[in-house]
Amino acid sequence: MKCISCLKGNEFFKISKKSVTFVKMTHMRKVILFPAVLLGILVFQACSKTSSDSLVAPMRTKLINATIGPNGSYQLTIDNSENVSISKQASHFLVSHTELDSKSGSPVYKYIPALDYRGTDEVLLSITKTLSTGSGECSGNHTSNADNSSSSTSYTTVKINITD
Repeated sequence: MKCISCLKGNEFFKISKKSVTFVKMTHMRKVILFPAVLLGILVFQACSKTSSDSLVAPMRTKLINATIGPNGSYQLTIDNSENVSISKQASHFLVSHTELDSKSGSPVYKYIPALDYRGTDEVLLSITKTLSTGSGECSGNHTSNADNSSSSTSYTTVKINITD
C-alpha cells in the first residue's frame, strides 16, 4: 500500500471511494439488521403465552387450633378444593387421614388420637385448587387448543390439643 503523500491525484480518489463504499455497506448492514432483529422480538413476544407462574397465588399457610378429649375425634371439612393430602403426618394418632365426605362430596380430614394419649399433635395438610387461565390464544390469526390451567397450593397446619 502506498502512503497518502506519495499518491497521485486519481489514485487518492480511488482509495477514498473504496473506503467510503466499505463504510457505507457496513453502516447499511447495521441500520437494516438492528430494526429487523427488534421487529422479530416484538412479533414473537406479542403471541407468547402468559407465564403460569404469574397467575398462581403465592403460597399461603393457615393455622387451625383444635382441642379434643382423650379418645375423642376431630374432623375438618375443607371447602372449595380439588385435592387434599397430608404433607406431614401427625405423630400420635389412631386415625389420621383425608377422604371425601359421603354427603357433601367435600374433602375432609379425620383425626382420632392414640389410645389414652394426652398432649399436642400436629398435621400439615396440602390443599390444591386448579385454576383455569383461559385459552392462551394469540389475538392474531394464531390459535391454540392447549388447555391452560394452573394449580394453587396452600397449606393448613392443624394443631390438636388432647386434654381432659
